[in-house]
Amino acid sequence: MNRIDIRELSKELLFIVKKYLRYKDLQEYLGISPPILWRYVSNNMRPSKERAEQILSSLVEKGVLRKIVADHVRIISKDIVNVYELVYNKDIIKLAAYEAYYYFRDANINAVITVEVDGIPVAVSIALILDVDAIVAKKRKELGYEEFYEDTYLSRDPPVLTSVYVPKSLLKKNMRILIVDDLLRSGRTLASLVRIIREAKAIPVGVFSIVSIGSEWVNVAKKLNIEKIHVMVDLPR
Repeated sequence: MNRIDIRELSKELLFIVKKYLRYKDLQEYLGISPPILWRYVSNNMRPSKERAEQILSSLVEKGVLRKIVADHVRIISKDIVNVYELVYNKDIIKLAAYEAYYYFRDANINAVITVEVDGIPVAVSIALILDVDAIVAKKRKELGYEEFYEDTYLSRDPPVLTSVYVPKSLLKKNMRILIVDDLLRSGRTLASLVRIIREAKAIPVGVFSIVSIGSEWVNVAKKLNIEKIHVMVDLPR
């Protein structure tokens, strides 16, 4: 059961967004006067539950969070994004978590899962706000566990077979799992996680990623038949 306080969440969200926008900009998005917004951001005043929902929905649905994230995307060369500046920026991973919360809070998520390494900060941030556990598929067997789900896929750069492992005790039958990634490109990691989840007879109910590149992953995702997929920044190839 998610115990998030939507009123406190909206205050924290405004505090972060205000670093990148003026009060005048926020007024245009939210229809709330700058003096009231200042009280939410800088004072102890909390919005009502109804207004807090309005703040969250407006900032998400009007693309404000996605624009802030997009402004932080650094393209190094074709198919290469500087993910480090996204997933190790505390503001960016919090904004990602707020957006994931908005789209998946009613999906009865039991856990989020990602593959090490750069997906971990995003997954943990989302797990915290959804009040669920984070599961990390690792490229080696974690000490302290005896049984594992295992899957192997072909990594592209460089071409090599990669195996990932998830302790069986962490992934139970009928668990509803949100797959989290920092970057979707080929879809091979995504497919590997879905195979592991389904081998455990759990349910992959959605996918959330900060960035995607091209459409190769989209074709893979369609074949996987997942209910909901949300990407914050979609880059052409």
